Amino acid sequence: MVSVDPSGRAVLAALLDSVPMTRPELARHTSLSRPTISEVVRRLIDSGLIVDAGVRRGRPGRIPTYYRLSPAAGYVVAVDVGGDNLRVAAADMSGALCYEQRQATRATGASRVAAQVGRMITAATRAVGEQFGPLRRVGVSAPGVVHADGRTMSVARNLGEEGLFDLLTPLESRIDAPIVLENNVNLAALGESWRGHARDVATFAFLAVGAGIGMGLVHHGELVRGAHGAAGEVAYLPLPGSVPSEQRRGRGREQLADEAGAYGVLAALDAHPSWPGRRPMSVEELFAQAATGVPAARDLVEAEARQLGLTIASACAVFDPELVVLGGGVGRNPLLLPTVRETVNAYVPFPPRIETSALGEAASLTGALFVALEAARAELLGTVGGPDGG
Repeated sequence: MVSVDPSGRAVLAALLDSVPMTRPELARHTSLSRPTISEVVRRLIDSGLIVDAGVRRGRPGRIPTYYRLSPAAGYVVAVDVGGDNLRVAAADMSGALCYEQRQATRATGASRVAAQVGRMITAATRAVGEQFGPLRRVGVSAPGVVHADGRTMSVARNLGEEGLFDLLTPLESRIDAPIVLENNVNLAALGESWRGHARDVATFAFLAVGAGIGMGLVHHGELVRGAHGAAGEVAYLPLPGSVPSEQRRGRGREQLADEAGAYGVLAALDAHPSWPGRRPMSVEELFAQAATGVPAARDLVEAEARQLGLTIASACAVFDPELVVLGGGVGRNPLLLPTVRETVNAYVPFPPRIETSALGEAASLTGALFVALEAARAELLGTVGGPDGG
């Protein structure tokens, strides 16, 4: 590690987030003098962190040289761990994707899932090879509560884990790079902030509805995790008339997930007394029939949308978001949006804007890329040497 140079950091940061820039453009962007820019550019080229990106012709006067981040400055890997599927992606330090893979989740339990994830990360690093430089960070999105230590998890029923467990240690034994672990819905929110509807929105929520239901909260650009890492666990919102059983008292029960998640939708479908024509066998088929105007299907979709609207209204009373993004396998269906908006507007004095996720099923993976990049870039900027550091 070499000494930290603020001028070098400023120039490198400008090239991390921008298209190739000339020395005059870098001077204007960083407010550094042109002689300083020239010296910093020389040092960064010598260090291999930036490269000459060529010239741009067609303008009168001196032909300028452009500079950009070196393709070999490093890369990151992101993993989205789901009960049904595992998704892996790699991106260079500019955030451009260079690898993607998906596999069915082949086992349950933290150690078995970690073994499969480790193999997928290894396959990604082999595929990327040395063309992008070193692997700098791995971001992992996982379903469940991530505790304050950043490594202990709990309540991950999609992975077959009910109590406390450690997903990081078995991964760290396989991967030669620092790992960042975060809840999947929190990362979906960050992904939407980075490359979706929540860009330039400081305070918003992401409501994910799939097999279960959860909410990621972002306030002034920062994730809200709560004292136990459980902020946004709206699955535990009590429903009207519900009384916890003695067996569950003090442990909580995912009542809203039972009603508004995919299993609840299927239970409502099974309980429907009659059906015109072929009864849907999945949530996807139910939404498809609702889209064609089958009245019974539309009724169930309307009921689901009203429940989600009430959930958002409850969150608005506490959190007051500017925007709520609907995601997850169920939540991102556009048929829900009109009734969700109508329900929220009926209950909330200052209703937020409500949108369907711009990222779809890639939201959590995109968020995992984001946190991995943020950590990798911070480390990279901290290695930029001053005049004495080379």
